[in-house]
Amino acid sequence: MTWLLTWLALGSAGLLAACGGGGGASSTSTEATVPTISTQPASVSVVAGASASFSVVASGSGTLSYQWRKGGSAISGATASSYSIAATSSSDAGSYDVVVSNSAGSVTSSAATLTVSSTSGVTAPAITTQPASQSASVGASVTFSVVASGSTPLSYQWRKDGTAIANATSSSFTLASVATGDAGAYTVVVSNSAGSATSDAATLSVTSASSGSSALTAEVVTAAQAFVATLSSTQQTTVQKTWSLATARQWSNLPAAMVSRNGLAWSSLSTAQQTAARALILKALGSTGNTLHLGLQAADQALVELYGAGSGTYGSGHYYIAFVGTPSTSDFWLLQLTGHHLTYNIAFNGSVKTPTPLFLGVEPKGSFTLNGTTYDPMVAQRTAAADLGAALTTYSAAALSGTYSDLLFGANGSGGIDGTYPKSYPTGTSGRGILYSALSSADQAKVQAMIRAYVATQATEYADELLAAYLSDSALAATYVAYAGAGNVTSSGSYIRVDGPRVWIEFSVQRGVIISSDIHFHTIWRDKTGDYGGKCCS
Repeated sequence: MTWLLTWLALGSAGLLAACGGGGGASSTSTEATVPTISTQPASVSVVAGASASFSVVASGSGTLSYQWRKGGSAISGATASSYSIAATSSSDAGSYDVVVSNSAGSVTSSAATLTVSSTSGVTAPAITTQPASQSASVGASVTFSVVASGSTPLSYQWRKDGTAIANATSSSFTLASVATGDAGAYTVVVSNSAGSATSDAATLSVTSASSGSSALTAEVVTAAQAFVATLSSTQQTTVQKTWSLATARQWSNLPAAMVSRNGLAWSSLSTAQQTAARALILKALGSTGNTLHLGLQAADQALVELYGAGSGTYGSGHYYIAFVGTPSTSDFWLLQLTGHHLTYNIAFNGSVKTPTPLFLGVEPKGSFTLNGTTYDPMVAQRTAAADLGAALTTYSAAALSGTYSDLLFGANGSGGIDGTYPKSYPTGTSGRGILYSALSSADQAKVQAMIRAYVATQATEYADELLAAYLSDSALAATYVAYAGAGNVTSSGSYIRVDGPRVWIEFSVQRGVIISSDIHFHTIWRDKTGDYGGKCCS
């Protein structure tokens, strides 16, 4: 019997191979791969008493283990992807490397030298003029520069999205001909023998043909014009808003009866107008995003029909559609879809393709049936957050101090609308949780699943571009994840966060409002360089 089962298994695998089954993205190979090192540890020079640290970025199948060595001898307890010495002495000077291992084998990093100087009177670097954020078109020249003080000689290392740029080792860094892939966050580390200082991040936004007029833009403009054609002249005036950041920021997680919205209420549209509006939303968001929009409208209606909420405040009719800027295949504009627990700001012809800031919330929190149809609008986001939270609670470094009763960067500005710009996103290495690279490969997959759960709410053209940016090796290497509270999706006060060079996702568990005995969710997806199509600071 055993030989028969074996033959059947091999035969099935052979048939799959012959028919092309599974595809490249679903390879059945389980062969382990030896670790590889993508970022080597860098040499460090400090004065005695200063801290020093080395780090490595490696990849490979399964769980990776690390062993740091000095002069070829293992350092006791130095078994993480980074190794730090809190207060150096002359005896710490020497050559350091790390052996990265898994079940398939091991690889040894290049050696990094620690130089410890006893020279007194050396002043550590301080940055006096930070590099400035910039926007440029493809092919233009861009220069970032920094001014720093401190004892000479000073050394410089520019980084993009947390990864060192080869040969970018002066006080300025120039891109002679900008490409779309150059968009991102740029920092510089200034060092001398007394220590180092890292600059604030300067963002580069790149305008290109791919970020402007596109196939999707043309289709959405056609659908928008068809919708407008169904409206009266008064409705056309109401739905159309002149672009300004202040106007775009007029959205909230509160019901429209409490905070007014731009555009036309769903309840003010005839059946034919709602049909045209739905065709526009389907075109702009794709099937998944449209289904989510329908589900969140239904959830608000369920609060009225199933839980007794007042129809003057809650219900599917209190959802809005607006154009902030005139629909165009060349000029910038937003399709803004808002309501209680929902906001899309889908940008067209901006410097980047984004629908952010995107707010998603829901009450009731899970599955419900309304008028014979069963809905569970945020099942994808809830499931991804639950899986990631469960993983993060096993890493002490992922825990944030303090409590998070709501979103840090939700619609918490004055008047209950979106707050001011620019946002003060966390920088540096403390208070941000744990780096993606410090997670196991299985837990790294949960981070990616969390990001995909939000990006998948968009049409394919936008989703593909955003995933390429958020899930690139350099972006993930500089991505932090964190939790607070219980780190789950069932306890009020739980909080989960993804914090990358561009992507920012928060998931907050709230006490119920209408369903007071239960919980509900507030979540936000922002793009640090792309909110409102990259027009966030104009």
